[in-house]
Amino acid sequence: MEANCASRVVYFNTKSMNGIIILAAGESRRMGQPKQLLEIDGENLLSRVIRLAKSSDFDTVSVVLGAHIELILPQIDTADIEVFLNPDWESGMSSTVACGLKYSLRVFPQLESVLILLVDQPFITVELINQFLAAYQADHPLLVAARYADVYGVPALFDKALFPKLLDRKGPAGARSLIKSYEQELFAIDFPEGKIDLDTPEDWEEFSVE
Repeated sequence: MEANCASRVVYFNTKSMNGIIILAAGESRRMGQPKQLLEIDGENLLSRVIRLAKSSDFDTVSVVLGAHIELILPQIDTADIEVFLNPDWESGMSSTVACGLKYSLRVFPQLESVLILLVDQPFITVELINQFLAAYQADHPLLVAARYADVYGVPALFDKALFPKLLDRKGPAGARSLIKSYEQELFAIDFPEGKIDLDTPEDWEEFSVE
């Protein structure tokens, strides 16, 4: 049943906003278990990223789930965040990016930019997250991307002018190809630890013993 818009007064927030979208829909096939729930100091990886995002200077935080949602959802605190389901998660990360942006814009149509975060980069900090926002607010570049191992990647912040391109992404690469196409124009944030991600049991074991 459609809501009757005449039944109540709605005050729309017209303030521009900057949001975070956390991608957590993957199957973790190579890890052999949901890496979203692997724990660092008693806190699972997804909860950790959510906590850092909520502690940052960004205005909104959204999380996109997919595989293992029945296991993951009860293990996270959903207060003050938006949680979306990507039913097409098997088609690749691009669909998760598009899903997160599509529904974030429905809830927060005044978004000026979005920062894409992953669950499996264990060295992300609040300070790092805020660097992306500060760089964007200073000069409003189209793209702010992390630089590590001589490449650019996520975390990455996209201006709203790039939203149509994010919504049109296809395949497993997520926003990677879009970042690559803007290498000559983007603002880079040095994040050498970004090259470390947790995809396999070997990755996790090496990280855990450091």
